[in-house]
Amino acid sequence: MNGSYKIPHFGLDRQYRNLSKELLDATHRVLSSGTYMDGHYTEQFENWLCMRTGYNYAVTLHSGTQALECIAHYEMFKNPYDFKPIARIPNITYVATLNAFLNAGFECEIADTDKNGLLIEEDIDWNKPKHNIFEVHVGLYGASPIYTIGALHKRRILDGAQHWLIHKNIYLDTTPMAVSFDPTKNLPSSGNGGAVLTNDDGLANFALKYRSNFKGEHTHSGTNSRMSEQDCAQILVRTRYIDDWQERRREIRNYYLDKFENLPIRCLSRNKNDHADQKFVIYTEWRDELYNYLWGYAIDVRIHYKQPLSNLEVARYLKKPDMISTSVMLCRGLLSLPIHPELTDGEVEFIADRVVDYFTESKLSF
Repeated sequence: MNGSYKIPHFGLDRQYRNLSKELLDATHRVLSSGTYMDGHYTEQFENWLCMRTGYNYAVTLHSGTQALECIAHYEMFKNPYDFKPIARIPNITYVATLNAFLNAGFECEIADTDKNGLLIEEDIDWNKPKHNIFEVHVGLYGASPIYTIGALHKRRILDGAQHWLIHKNIYLDTTPMAVSFDPTKNLPSSGNGGAVLTNDDGLANFALKYRSNFKGEHTHSGTNSRMSEQDCAQILVRTRYIDDWQERRREIRNYYLDKFENLPIRCLSRNKNDHADQKFVIYTEWRDELYNYLWGYAIDVRIHYKQPLSNLEVARYLKKPDMISTSVMLCRGLLSLPIHPELTDGEVEFIADRVVDYFTESKLSF
């Protein structure tokens, strides 16, 4: 690699060069139709989401955050509690997960995670009212959340922004899921987008009204939160390639895993089957040193997330884990390597070799 070349963390510009004709054709069809919202392409994309995931209903909204907030508002609408319901949110996730429930009026608790950043469910506390606790599971970096089936004292909501492509609702699970089509996600919109996925016809009807300010009824407060026809038409182009992209991500992940087998790092996507490969994240005690080393070779590495939710000002007054909890300690060593499908084999090999070189040149004991 020459000194002026940078290996990007995301490959959207490369993806556009590969798909430009199809994306521009889709844009032309929408703009020439004169229907820019709530049309054929929105319906077609929502149908595709149902077929892909096994859910009965898919309702697109402007973002994954809006989708999650819509689900939270529905729970408040459906069950007018005498006291606020509680949302238990994992300490490692983007702040939007927390904000969605705060904005909907939930009482929020920041919960500790396991060593892979996944929520640790709360033990049954029979002093708390049944059905008043919501466990919010985040498929961090693309991992499939693990939760106990059948607990009666609480309910679950999935923030599927990173793992939804591997989530199959084959058992007609009642757990709703919010998904995101942010440009950084595996199936990206050219702007923004999200969806509520559910088997609850009540939630589906609520979401349809919520995203359009309960137009014609005005019985409840809603918002203006829709994906445009142009976004839906363009993302439908990308659905033709998503399986190939996912396979390429798996290839890159498995190559990294093999190359890093004997290094003093832990790969959070060690499970080779049950992962959407939204990110490839490692944990190492030498995170900051490795970060600087790789940037010295113009490799665009990132830290997701450098601080846990518990350290943010928005969580100042919330119940949260202490400073030596698993999640807080984990955030001190997380590093994300590029894994987008547009990477060349040479770039993948270069990234892996530089990681190996760092530990070899540092003469660390392992």
